[in-house]
Amino acid sequence: MKLKHIKYISLAACTAIMGTACSDFLEKEPRLSTTETYFKSESELNTFLTGVYSPIMQEHFYGNNYPLYLAGGDDLTFYQRSNPAAETMICGNANSSGTEIQKFWAILYDGINRANLLLENVNRNEEITLSTRQRIEAEALFLRAFYYFHLVQCWGDVPMRLESVKSAYGLDIERTDKQVVYDQLISDMQTAIPKLYSLADLDYTGRITREAAKGILARVYMFRAGARDTDGNSREYYEAALKWAKEVKDSASVANLGLVKPYNRVFKDLCEDLYNSTGVKESLWEAEEAGNRTSVEQAAGRLGNTLGFGGPDLSSSEEYMNLGGLTNPGYSYKFAYASLKLYEMYEAEGDTARGDWNITPFEYIVSSTTGAVTGRRYYYGKLPEGSVIQTGILEEQTEATSKNNKTRCAAKYRREYEKVLPKHKNYTPINFPILRYSDILLMIAEAENELNGAPTALAYECINAVRERADLEALPAGLSKDEFLAKLKNERAMEFAFEALRRWDLIRWGEFYTTIKGMNEYIYKEGWGSNYTYAADYYNGVSEAYVYFPIPTSELSVNNKITQNPGW
Repeated sequence: MKLKHIKYISLAACTAIMGTACSDFLEKEPRLSTTETYFKSESELNTFLTGVYSPIMQEHFYGNNYPLYLAGGDDLTFYQRSNPAAETMICGNANSSGTEIQKFWAILYDGINRANLLLENVNRNEEITLSTRQRIEAEALFLRAFYYFHLVQCWGDVPMRLESVKSAYGLDIERTDKQVVYDQLISDMQTAIPKLYSLADLDYTGRITREAAKGILARVYMFRAGARDTDGNSREYYEAALKWAKEVKDSASVANLGLVKPYNRVFKDLCEDLYNSTGVKESLWEAEEAGNRTSVEQAAGRLGNTLGFGGPDLSSSEEYMNLGGLTNPGYSYKFAYASLKLYEMYEAEGDTARGDWNITPFEYIVSSTTGAVTGRRYYYGKLPEGSVIQTGILEEQTEATSKNNKTRCAAKYRREYEKVLPKHKNYTPINFPILRYSDILLMIAEAENELNGAPTALAYECINAVRERADLEALPAGLSKDEFLAKLKNERAMEFAFEALRRWDLIRWGEFYTTIKGMNEYIYKEGWGSNYTYAADYYNGVSEAYVYFPIPTSELSVNNKITQNPGW
């Protein structure tokens, strides 16, 4: 079961079983699938499992909203529009009625309910081999835990449902203490891990494997150990995070895990529908997207379109719509820009391998007659070595122009590399990287430093491997705990910019509010275009309450037992 099929078969499997007719709603006797008539074959179990995965890649999750509007509200990113996105975390204007917040809450609980349904029915037919049923059960159990982890990260105490919803009545439920939710989801992940596929068993990364699950579990423990969520057992949680991350590292030779060089190859693969094309498996788990929404496969997201860098809209041009590459690099609204803070991190390190991929080093040159792209105009100092200037094809901005244009578009997800044609104006097949091997290494480095009061040889080994891949010098020996941690914080920023991790890093380090409120110096500083000063209002709108999301109005209106988070 390759998960490229998730988005267009899941509705038939899941929606019908949860009570919606598959047939035309005007039919007098609609055909319904129920738990009594479904889950009878291995094919039906796998199909329903596909539906349990489905929320991950939808627009309300990794397909668009989460990395941009929700988790995207950090110190590395700003929303490059003077009309802020409606009620979002990234624009500091969130409220409980915000569309993205309400939809994210709903889709997480939808995924949980789907998982509960499958867990309740996976053993209905014991003629299906036990190993198959156990593997499907393990994937559903892990996914339920994964959805609960996002609920805890975003909202803290949340209602915990471990059974499927059987009725539209009696749905009032109190919030469960987040530590209880943590205990449950961690237990579920640990139970699931031994029965999952190994990464070595699969040639794609759209489903959870033992290695990826261990990495996600390490991430859970790292966050639980942090300033906001700890219950006094931080050391225990750092030890657990280290244990699980090291298990992934120790399996590297068997699963062929490693860091791909160059750095940009990882993201070209995401755009080109390739899976670890070099043979080295750095991408451990991805949110699968597919197609362009012009066929039966309604599976495309918007990565690269809203959070992306692209050229003109040629989706309606008969001459250019079926062309790809440089001529038609795909349209992007360029909503997300890199902050001057991120830009200066890369510049201070001389990190062009990551900096010139994550932040655009050029602009497309567009023909005034055809509207197609003819070349690239690089910012001053970013022209590739050995390049020959040619008007309209390869140009370089003046130093003065580039100096006043240091806040540039986020460019990690580039539509130029899409292979699905014709390119849709808004929808892309670009996958989202949920977990990469470099995160495993940096979690080990951080936990080693924290637990030992100073960086160990292993901590240096792990962080320097990530730096070496970026063509940077190894960190000097003899750093103190605080000095090493400061370096690691910047390393995570440069490595994972625009991958929906930074916000949570700042929160677990206890630095979110003070960091965001200190962003004004990166707005009224030389190099920030005057037309972007409105972004100061986005940062100024953030309060201390922003370490949590507001409980959505849609939930408050139907659940009489739920309460709102403080400050909202």
